[in-house]
Amino acid sequence: MFYIHVLRIKCESLPQSDFLRIERDPIDIISRSFEAKPTADVGRGSEWHIGNVEAVEIEGIGFAMGRTQAIKSPQFDTVNYNFLEEEAMRAPFTVGVFDKDTQSCGIIRKAGVSQNAEEISSKLQTLLNSASVAQEANSHIIVEPIPDPVGFVDAIRRADAVTRFSFTVTRPNPHDVDRLIQRPAEEFTEAAGGDRTKVEVEGEELNKDLIEDVAKAVAAVGETAAANIRPQGGGRTKRIYLSGNPVVESVNPGVANTIFAAILTSSREAYHRIRGRPVE
Repeated sequence: MFYIHVLRIKCESLPQSDFLRIERDPIDIISRSFEAKPTADVGRGSEWHIGNVEAVEIEGIGFAMGRTQAIKSPQFDTVNYNFLEEEAMRAPFTVGVFDKDTQSCGIIRKAGVSQNAEEISSKLQTLLNSASVAQEANSHIIVEPIPDPVGFVDAIRRADAVTRFSFTVTRPNPHDVDRLIQRPAEEFTEAAGGDRTKVEVEGEELNKDLIEDVAKAVAAVGETAAANIRPQGGGRTKRIYLSGNPVVESVNPGVANTIFAAILTSSREAYHRIRGRPVE
């Protein structure tokens, strides 16, 4: 048994148009960026790499990512009977799977490499954009942890009433969004040449079922949301936020033929649970 971070990988077109841009589907851009096996400096002089790229079932792309660092390794010369230090290369790494069907990505939590969801998301984003595939298509790849909406949704359900609800959207990309609300807001953001739009609604008693559905869709896309709720039995209105608590999912490697297949299965189950939909 081990655990994975569940991330969202998006590819958004940049506001500036470029007549030389190569027209590509966002999922194709992300897939080609993995296949390029990029290397990048992710800060503090740390060089990271993507490798071991392979197809997983029909819609998955398995990969390894990690860093290389030179270390001094104590050795003993059995010919001259001398102790010495020789430079050796150390390459700690982790593995993950990108699911083209949901645009989610599961990456194994590993001490010293990928223990923190925000940090590994940032490094993966830098690596994928360094492949130049997105740049050639006048686009930018964004990798973000998916927040767990359970606490937010429970607070909505328990509230006497929801009096304000807001959420953010960026430019169009993930296909699995709320088409009634999220998609028009995304299209407006793109048409206006913006990067992010905030949608907000106020009322004495908002529709909690609709808010719950939108909150799950917002979480699945890696965006943020907030609500004002009136507690049961009265009291002051409370402000709650959909943020933090990145999703961590357990993986049982015994249920699949390979570790990549096990990660793909678990990350899909986590994604669909967050989205509030059964696994297809």
